[in-house]
Amino acid sequence: MSPRPGLEAVFFDAGGTLIRLDFEWMAGDLSSHGFAVEPATLRRAEVEGRRAYDASARPVASSGPGAPLGPGAPSAAAAPSGPAPRGDVRAYFGGTLAAAGVPESLRPQAIDRFLARAKASGLWCRPMEGARSALDTLGSLGLRVAVVSNSDGRAERHLENADMLRGIEFVVDSHLVGIEKPDPAIFAVALGRLGTPPERALFVGDIRSVDEVGALAAGMQFVLLDPFGDYGDPEAPRIAGMHELAAWVGSRFEVVPAAGGAPKPGEGAGTARRPA
Repeated sequence: MSPRPGLEAVFFDAGGTLIRLDFEWMAGDLSSHGFAVEPATLRRAEVEGRRAYDASARPVASSGPGAPLGPGAPSAAAAPSGPAPRGDVRAYFGGTLAAAGVPESLRPQAIDRFLARAKASGLWCRPMEGARSALDTLGSLGLRVAVVSNSDGRAERHLENADMLRGIEFVVDSHLVGIEKPDPAIFAVALGRLGTPPERALFVGDIRSVDEVGALAAGMQFVLLDPFGDYGDPEAPRIAGMHELAAWVGSRFEVVPAAGGAPKPGEGAGTARRPA
């Protein structure tokens, strides 16, 4: 039996992983505009939105029609440092709405409202079920924890509002560093700040064309948040929810204490969390 690989750090995506879409608000918005739908229906349909986003990905070297998925509004300032696939956020929402049965005639206006909400107060803003407990448990195991997010400069604020910032050492926000996933350079920024070799780091994310492609290109371990078991590669690592993460990590890896150690449970990110 081969030894389990060593693990020093766990990096998280923000939107869709630690904080989720406000399906409750989205359902209320759609209902008020003539289409009654349950939040649970939108949550199930969102997997089709991920597929549509992945399918729309195309190489871009600067900001264009595509936009990152993340806890804030689409950011024109965060462009990959080289050609990298980027999906279309409208395809993401369009795929979600189509799978939820929303009539095609209602979708463009609904997407406009969703994007306006994302730009104003945020749409990826609800705490992901099981995420707070997962962060606490990973910290108690001695693992260092950080976030790499495609966002508009507000990822840290949205995480703090959802009580997801405690125990996180820093947040690398694509808008602030000028690089976005799946460019492996943004993962290199985060790894460099911790001083962690990529093979001893795990990335947890929800979008294959963004999180999986980027983390693997950076040489990191990766696990996909795949709530219904029908989105990711059946042979690739995946979990159904954040409630499974700590046990999954414990069964797959040997925790290796890193230099500097992890913050104590309950500690915030501190002054070092702001990306340069």
